Amino acid sequence: FLILYLAFLLRTKEFVHPVSPNIALGMLAAAAGAGGLVGTAMGALLKARAPVGIVLSTLAFATVTAAVCAVFFGLVAALVVAFVGALGQSLGKLSLDAIVQREIGEEVRSSTFAVSETIHQLVWVLGGLAGLGMSIIASNGHIALAIVAAALATTLVMLIYRRAARRAARRRGGDRTEGEPTVADTAA
Repeated sequence: FLILYLAFLLRTKEFVHPVSPNIALGMLAAAAGAGGLVGTAMGALLKARAPVGIVLSTLAFATVTAAVCAVFFGLVAALVVAFVGALGQSLGKLSLDAIVQREIGEEVRSSTFAVSETIHQLVWVLGGLAGLGMSIIASNGHIALAIVAAALATTLVMLIYRRAARRAARRRGGDRTEGEPTVADTAA
């Protein structure tokens, strides 16, 4: 959604940058493509090592990047955010697949992958709509990236809290407490 928002923002007259809007849009697409490629390469190198840790560290890195780029918003910040967003999406997806592969039983693994992919695609659509909506109401990149950073930080805190709650439940003797999400729920 961030890429869509930045693409719309780059085309406005309020966003001043040293290159034409078409070149800036091409640079944005190239940064996102490069982030996806780097994320895939890193995922191949890391294989399935600590996928939950990869998700949490990638989310933390994306949160800090969005916050810093909100303060220093400009063309370079937009390119950095596009790169980090694509990198995080790629590593996150590979890590989610590794979690499903490792922790879901073989008898339900294919249906779990199907549910995971469906949710992933729905989130892409909703994210695109959020980016489009934000381009209409938030014409200031500083504010929009601050909103993104806040949403990422909230998500990070929620994931860390859920993981800590699950560990505490295991220490108390139960596999999970009533209503606590499973690994598949947390990964989704």
